[in-house]
Amino acid sequence: MYFFNLPGFDPDLGINLDDQGRFPYLRFVDHVFRRGKADYLSHNFHFENIADKAAPPAFLSEPNLKAIFDPKDRKNIIVDHHSPISESYADELRAQFDRGYFDAMKEYPQQIVSILCNPDSESKIAHLEQFIEFCSYHLYFEGFAIPSCLYALGFIQAYLVRGCGDRANALRLPKHKFPVVSQKQELPVAEVQTKGPERIPLDYAVDEIISMWLILVDAWKCKAVGSIQVFTSEEAVLQLLGMMFEEKGGRLPRPEHKYFEMPPGNYERVLNLLMHATYKLNTDRNNIGLDRYCQLLLDTFSCYSKTKLESLRSNINKARGNIVQSIGNLTDSPHSKNVLKTLRKINEYGVEDLT
Repeated sequence: MYFFNLPGFDPDLGINLDDQGRFPYLRFVDHVFRRGKADYLSHNFHFENIADKAAPPAFLSEPNLKAIFDPKDRKNIIVDHHSPISESYADELRAQFDRGYFDAMKEYPQQIVSILCNPDSESKIAHLEQFIEFCSYHLYFEGFAIPSCLYALGFIQAYLVRGCGDRANALRLPKHKFPVVSQKQELPVAEVQTKGPERIPLDYAVDEIISMWLILVDAWKCKAVGSIQVFTSEEAVLQLLGMMFEEKGGRLPRPEHKYFEMPPGNYERVLNLLMHATYKLNTDRNNIGLDRYCQLLLDTFSCYSKTKLESLRSNINKARGNIVQSIGNLTDSPHSKNVLKTLRKINEYGVEDLT
């Protein structure tokens, strides 16, 4: 069970509808709302982004709410069995849904954080699928327009989106079996390169590289990215950096390389910026060419699945201005200023003129 602290929700009984008599009841003109039949475990399942282009993304799959929030479909919806739903009332319900959605995007339940840290891929996937099924069962708007109900539905929808994204990422990981190790067996002294692309050595100050890449925790909020959160903590970003880079000071972990199935949006814009900046800062201290940095992006993130190395090399730095400006606008991010501070050290970026 989940969502023990969610207002208007009981982990056993679901969304609390005790106040249904105090609020309007919505339905279609010719039938009441019905439960959707979405297959969230399908590889091709697609969440629809219902946010305006200038707003942070909000993905929705509950069919009855989709109809209410869509200006065309809401023409078939009536309130209290006779009155057409007004645009202002639909917007009011949308605001309650959005409040729950974006509150849920701020942090994951500790139960799920623990699951994501599980090194056993099969167990992780099984737990995530259980979580997805729990969310999908309770993501059902019956028509009772109780404010706490709309808030709870937004909250559950956000966790469902995140759960599906984490499951997709976990499915791309190699399955591990943990052998029984004899107590007398000696572990190798030297660490070896794990499977996957060869790590790029960092000869530039690693703390600055880390502080720059930590913007990935908040990058999903950028207008130029327009997606959902993938990296939910600083530790997750450190794990990513440890997969791609190596340094002598021991600041980075050395996990096995994994392939990230990225959600809809434009994550490649911020990844292009971070990788190109890392290349520019690092290239003065070694002779590693840009191709290797680009290949690392291709080998790590699904948003490059249709991109060729030559194309990425030619275009990796072309849309820099928009994403730098978007990062500068993240006034609530503790990492935004650190990114700009580091980027200012690259003369060709001209960041001073953009912020």
